[in-house]
Amino acid sequence: MEESTLRLDEATARQLVLVRAIDDVDTQGKLLSEVEREQLERDALEASRRASPAADLDLAQYLQQRARKVLAAVENRHPQLAALQDPEPWRAWLLWVLPLAAAIGGAALDRIDNPQKVNMLSPPLLGVLAWNVGMYLLLLACAFAPPAWQGARVLALLQRWFAGLPGHGRRTGRLRIDVSARFHQQWLQATARQQLLWFKQLLHLTAAGWGGGLAVSIVLGGLVRQYRVGWESTLLDLPQVHAVLSTLFAPVVGLLPFQAFSAADLQRMAFSSGAAIGVEEARRWVWMYLALLGVVVLVPRTLLAGWAAWRRRRLGRAVRIDLRDPYYVEVLARVSPARVTLGVLARPGRGRALLQRLLQEAAERGGRGAGPRTVLTTPKGDVLRVFDIPPDYQPPQGPAARPLEGASAAQAWLQDLLGRFKGARQVATRDDELQASLADTDFVLLLPADVGDLEQATRLLHWVAQPALVLADAHGDEQVLQDYRAAVQRLGLAAEVLDLDQAAGHWVREERLLEAIGAHLATSKRAGFARVAAAWAERNERRFDEAMRQLAALLVHAAREHEEVGAAPVNLRQLVDAGEREAGQRARDAAAQALLLRVHAEETATLAELMRLHKLEAPAAPVPAARMEQGFVVQHAVDAPQAGMAGAASGAALGAGIDVMTGGLSLGMAAALGAVIGGGAAWVAAAWKNRAAPAGQSLVQLSEDMLLTLAESALAGYLAVAHREGGTRPEAPAAWRGEVVAAVAARRQELAPLWLQARTAREEEGVVRELAQVLGSVTRGLLARVN
Repeated sequence: MEESTLRLDEATARQLVLVRAIDDVDTQGKLLSEVEREQLERDALEASRRASPAADLDLAQYLQQRARKVLAAVENRHPQLAALQDPEPWRAWLLWVLPLAAAIGGAALDRIDNPQKVNMLSPPLLGVLAWNVGMYLLLLACAFAPPAWQGARVLALLQRWFAGLPGHGRRTGRLRIDVSARFHQQWLQATARQQLLWFKQLLHLTAAGWGGGLAVSIVLGGLVRQYRVGWESTLLDLPQVHAVLSTLFAPVVGLLPFQAFSAADLQRMAFSSGAAIGVEEARRWVWMYLALLGVVVLVPRTLLAGWAAWRRRRLGRAVRIDLRDPYYVEVLARVSPARVTLGVLARPGRGRALLQRLLQEAAERGGRGAGPRTVLTTPKGDVLRVFDIPPDYQPPQGPAARPLEGASAAQAWLQDLLGRFKGARQVATRDDELQASLADTDFVLLLPADVGDLEQATRLLHWVAQPALVLADAHGDEQVLQDYRAAVQRLGLAAEVLDLDQAAGHWVREERLLEAIGAHLATSKRAGFARVAAAWAERNERRFDEAMRQLAALLVHAAREHEEVGAAPVNLRQLVDAGEREAGQRARDAAAQALLLRVHAEETATLAELMRLHKLEAPAAPVPAARMEQGFVVQHAVDAPQAGMAGAASGAALGAGIDVMTGGLSLGMAAALGAVIGGGAAWVAAAWKNRAAPAGQSLVQLSEDMLLTLAESALAGYLAVAHREGGTRPEAPAAWRGEVVAAVAARRQELAPLWLQARTAREEEGVVRELAQVLGSVTRGLLARVN
């Protein structure tokens, strides 16, 4: 079996072609959803590995298993479509019905022309013989004709007519008819020779049936009546009739024991001669006609039909399926790992630094060196590699020596062996390594400083002969992009032009970069690169979720943070003593500053964690703190005994008033009761207010406005980290600050209950998750807007 071609039996090949037709037509998943297809492919892959436990994937086994599983699933939903995997029933009966009908037609036509006599110049008989001789000459000519002529168009029309299908390229919108039409079209392309041989077999059997009908008609007529054998003609005289019949019966006379006839014999056979023709002589001519039909029609046609049937069956045991077809390349790519190599051609500068940060974030592990380095892998074995092309490198003359697509291990070993023993022994140089890497390149990323860099890279790009992507540092200037596109067109480069910032400014924009690369890769590597891109996007999402969780945890901790005021609780002395009041204020200010320092330390640690997530070094200098000098919430502690005494005094005064109003009838009980109730209520209220300060000290906390300011600062810090400007100290531009402030202010009502939950909830994790979702929504909107 060739590496790029499968040879399958007809039944298996029909299944593969039918599944392809279903995949081509059922693009909306009416029969099988995308999830079902993926599951079926996984099951087929597992089944093929069990059937063929070799290290390499058995392509034929996998495609067969996939086709069987897909058709089994389709059969439960649309049995008529699944039935297409079996040969059409009309083919079997047509090989019998049509020759039988031809035999009946030949017999009837002969009887209509010659009801009681055998005319030696019978038009039906001569017509049959002439037709067959003409067909033999045509077959002989076709044997020397170009192989491209196979009559496929006629066969396609006949096959569609038998199947009741629409014309080529037409869609009806009905799934069964469209799948059937697509299947028959592709099946005819895959088995054109078998279809032509079947058609030849049918024609040969039909011709043999026609000749057999004539022979049977003559024999049966001779059993019940006596033929008058002879000839008659108005335009032909005896010598001409003798020449015609001598030529006509030459095969019979030459091959069988029949004696030749003379002109005198033919003269007596003329109907107008009046000569009496005996039964034996008549039988002789009848048997000669039957022998002529056998020699010219029956035997050759039967042999040709048998030859066509044998060849058709032999070809049916090895139907060719070309795996280089884009459909099979895509199907196999979904289960075959792909290795994609990107070459980066960039001079030192902003673009190179930005791209290096992008690759550094995406890389699973660090790696440096002149050769390709692995950036990302997938569980299915796909590999994304990147290597730097020296900006001043000039390739050698001539095309790149690329490895053979789909070369086997033995071919690769032989190629390496020949290379090692070819010519004189050479030492590998740096240029040799670069040429080998360039020859293995699938895509080139070009980051020019100006249009002139494109001209310098033209020779290299033409030598690599692979698609390229120009990342222009245009800063959103459409005119600059148009200049680059005009240069690409003028230089004849197979390259797309994108704005560097719009394709790689931050992780959200990487999707456009990956789509541009995947759209221009070879078909055999697109599915593998799609898996790489999916893994890339998944890692970005995980990093983003973790970043939002870190920011949410910072804000929840800040909301719960408090600092005890190192002063006595609120008491009666502070109400009358200014010194006591000033001492209390100084204590509150000191507690507020301590709280700010602690929150700022947490903010700095969170920003360092964000930079670690994005694989950046921590800033050399501290990050400026958010401006939060005012607006603290102070939870004042109250001296409970003094509050109880004040409450008792107030209650006693109120009770004494009641005693006075009753004229002393209560005997002072109202005053006593008022003192007890007032004092107890005041003491309980003071204790309840002090519940947040078990030590009996006042507490300082961040207010809602301060938490919003901290959220603005944290989000601005994340934007600075996420944007790739090549620095190590992230500082958000002033323009971003306005966007962040507006975005946070728009969510103020949504954030307010979360601050309260953060202060009062026993467990932080639930509040952190809710707050992270809100922050993620705000941040995605900011990333879509800020530049």
